[in-house]
Amino acid sequence: MSIKEYQEDGKTLFSVYVHVKSNVDPLIRVQRRKRNLKTYKEAVKEETRIIKEALKELGSREEKGGTWERVIELWYYDQIHNDFEGRYTNKFTIDDYYRMLRRYTKCWLKKRPSEITRGDARKVIQDMKGLDKSKSFINKTKNTINLVFQWGIDHRHIKDAFISPVQGIKIDKREDKFPEILTLNEIREFLYEAKRRNHDWYPIWAMALLTGMRSGELYALEWNDVDFEHKVIRVTKSFNKRLKETKSTKAGYWRNVPVSDELNLLLIELKSLTGSGSGRFLLPRNRQWDRGDQSRPLRSFLNEIGLPSVKFHTLRACFATQLLADGVEMSKVMKIGGWKDIKTMQIYLRLAGVDEQGATNSLRFLPSDEAVMGHVVELFKFRE
Repeated sequence: MSIKEYQEDGKTLFSVYVHVKSNVDPLIRVQRRKRNLKTYKEAVKEETRIIKEALKELGSREEKGGTWERVIELWYYDQIHNDFEGRYTNKFTIDDYYRMLRRYTKCWLKKRPSEITRGDARKVIQDMKGLDKSKSFINKTKNTINLVFQWGIDHRHIKDAFISPVQGIKIDKREDKFPEILTLNEIREFLYEAKRRNHDWYPIWAMALLTGMRSGELYALEWNDVDFEHKVIRVTKSFNKRLKETKSTKAGYWRNVPVSDELNLLLIELKSLTGSGSGRFLLPRNRQWDRGDQSRPLRSFLNEIGLPSVKFHTLRACFATQLLADGVEMSKVMKIGGWKDIKTMQIYLRLAGVDEQGATNSLRFLPSDEAVMGHVVELFKFRE
């Protein structure tokens, strides 16, 4: 608050400026200004009046709460300053969901949460469908809105609203799409062509298919992780391209990958390329892999040789599917590949067809050629 004296047209006048800020939400503030006051006493009186007026408006705005945008900002600040408590576990994940909320609920940002209706919520969902977003992504967005809205209610940043506007809105069940996969013959053709053309990515693709390792695990793989004596590769770390640092594996624990005869040959070949394995890292690097753009060259090459286009992570699925098809126990495949979610492995089981193999062998419907031919002869005899 301030009273200032100024000169205008040879006269001495006074102005009053009042600025009050909420202790509940720093973004809620009220400003008032009054000019052309003739005396200081009049300015003091006017200051008292507009302070009362500003405080009344401030109280009214505090009761209504801040905007949806403000709730998102406060949630984000709370998450990154409280050791990532709750649903999300790292800053990059929180950043992703923060951007998701700002993008897909953009039309809500300047509204108070109590003004957002179920109709507004349905429009957001409909707009996402219009952008061809998957049902799983729409569900994820809906769940995040619910989480942040409930957080706002619990922390008294949302007033006059007691339930999220998307609460209870049904999203169609997730479509069961046939996943990307390469058959055994396609894998062989793929690697044959890659090696024949001396493709830069050949050793990386081959290593992925023979170990089931993730891209970040392959990127971080060092020669001292290979135990030639016991024929195992110890997977202990993974490179995170967003954090630009090496950390533990996704599952959070180290594991052993057996070295097969083919994998052993590949390792010997890689040793010869890197000068008897004198380099620190096992696999060659390139700019695309450094940027985390490992799927683009794979899709491009597969398209070029006329095979189904798949992403890099699909090579891991190919590894699991082929092991399961060869009769390796599911628990062993999960242990070697570092899978913790049995639902993922059940998808690979379906792809491998392991559970269904031989189930229809007892069916005997079709007539034999002998039976058919014998019946034909009888028909001709009857006609004679």
